[in-house]
Amino acid sequence: MDKRLLTIASHVRDGRGVVDVGTDHGYIPIYLAQNGYNGNLIASDINYAPLLKGIENAKEAGLEGRIDFLLCDGLESCPHERIDTIIIAGMGGDTICGILDRTQWLYTWSFKLILQPMTKSEILRYWLINNSFEIKSEELVRDEGTFYQIITAVPGNAGKTSDAELFTGKYELIKNSEHFPERLEKLIGSFGKSITGMKNSGRPDVISRCGINEKILMGLREMKERLSEDMR
Repeated sequence: MDKRLLTIASHVRDGRGVVDVGTDHGYIPIYLAQNGYNGNLIASDINYAPLLKGIENAKEAGLEGRIDFLLCDGLESCPHERIDTIIIAGMGGDTICGILDRTQWLYTWSFKLILQPMTKSEILRYWLINNSFEIKSEELVRDEGTFYQIITAVPGNAGKTSDAELFTGKYELIKNSEHFPERLEKLIGSFGKSITGMKNSGRPDVISRCGINEKILMGLREMKERLSEDMR
């Protein structure tokens, strides 16, 4: 497995069971089974071809019958009484929100969420905060030149989060990541270019929307100063 998937798997603790949504080739459930995880393992995917590949990979690994493979959209067919951990990785943050939103049993037990959005992580964090989930950890992984954000959350008090932290993750949780300074610089550059482009557009309706981006950029710069002070 690559570094991204290994890091996701590292957040799993032994328990009742794990479902890996959008499992693709079943790498994470297979890895967990091979490395001592004792609970139920469920792999789901909306597409049959990758799910079939996951079944074949499990057979080749000598794990036939150890992992349950489900052809379904998101969590709709997941036997929630058999799990306590939900992994959703490799999708856009808005797509992950949609899956969680449609899961009516999400609040019946205290499920741990391990989420890895490919895009729109700010939308995902906003959803978690506004649906009474506490973000417990934030991790940045760099694999082949790409940054991946891995978020874990459980039901609880979300606390206060700034607009800038919706894009970076809560400062106290992410500040010690070795990749955070570089990620922060990229965000500052991206928001700076976006604001310049909006102001140069000459369109009053576009220029009027600069305010929120400027507020986020200010928050990111303050975070950079804070990080410099903390690293002294």
